[in-house]
Amino acid sequence: MLDKALSNKIYYASFVLAILVIALHASYVEVLDPILPGYDFSYIIQRLILVIGEAAVPTFFVISGYLLFTKFTLKGYPKMLLGKVFSLVIPYFFWSVLALLVMRIALPLAQGKPIELTFKSVVIDILLANEYPHLWFVRPLAVFFICSPLLYFVFKYLRKWCIFIPVVLFFVYMFFRPYYGGILLWIPFFFVGAYLSYFKIPIMNKFRPRLFGGIAIAVLVGLSVLFTLIHAQYEDYGFYCYRFAAPALVWLSLDVMTSIFEKESVRDVFKTSAFIFFAHLGIVNGLKLALQAGIPANSNYNMAILFFLTLVLSCAIVIPLGYVLRRFARPVYRFLGGR
Repeated sequence: MLDKALSNKIYYASFVLAILVIALHASYVEVLDPILPGYDFSYIIQRLILVIGEAAVPTFFVISGYLLFTKFTLKGYPKMLLGKVFSLVIPYFFWSVLALLVMRIALPLAQGKPIELTFKSVVIDILLANEYPHLWFVRPLAVFFICSPLLYFVFKYLRKWCIFIPVVLFFVYMFFRPYYGGILLWIPFFFVGAYLSYFKIPIMNKFRPRLFGGIAIAVLVGLSVLFTLIHAQYEDYGFYCYRFAAPALVWLSLDVMTSIFEKESVRDVFKTSAFIFFAHLGIVNGLKLALQAGIPANSNYNMAILFFLTLVLSCAIVIPLGYVLRRFARPVYRFLGGR
């Protein structure tokens, strides 16, 4: 079982990662126009936050692997899979079906366009969540959970030497970059998290946590500023290495937060992260449409304002909503956001 300090830090980490994911989807950086004034300002502000946000998904997979192997047993494997049906599969299909109904039926009807659906297209759209694409992360997670006995035997028979597996994959991926939304890219992250958990390697920083947390924040922000200023692309070697180092930086950074939020009522807010992951995209996209109706996207300065408003208002809606549902309508919360 996790001790209280580690459990709290995982809640904090998941919450911060959820906010970073909201920031990724709230961005307008891909539609900025270099011809309009204020381009550099808007680009730097948004890209800086985007680069920091790129740390979210790798850290999320590391934490998922760690949590799985804190209590993994072959005997409890079927029960674990059943639990994942309720925490991952049901929310996945709920949001996928809802998005399909909105994007492929409700919107065409509202716009007076014909509805073009076939049985095959509906099945594929639902299975792949084509109308709610950010749910892609559930598919690799599901595969990792199903294959967890394989990891268990790797750890059992190769012992700690198996840490060379993600190291080798790191260098292989440097030359053959797997697809971001696929399974291969995330194997090292999930593997490392599971490895740390299985071999009970201490991951809490008890030596001057605030000092190292502050240093980690400075490094994370510094690298983000550097990659923003040099216009680094996601395929660049430096950015590739940053993505693999990001989970450690995020984890150390949160040592500052763990010493601030101690009250049980405050910690309860941080437990809404699963709901945020599943529910935020519709809110973000809806706010983008609503805000652009009031603030014309005719300058890059306006695009920076739109970005901040989208980010702040999305958080202001989805976080309290998740908290209320979790506190007063727990069955609904679990259905919409897992557990």
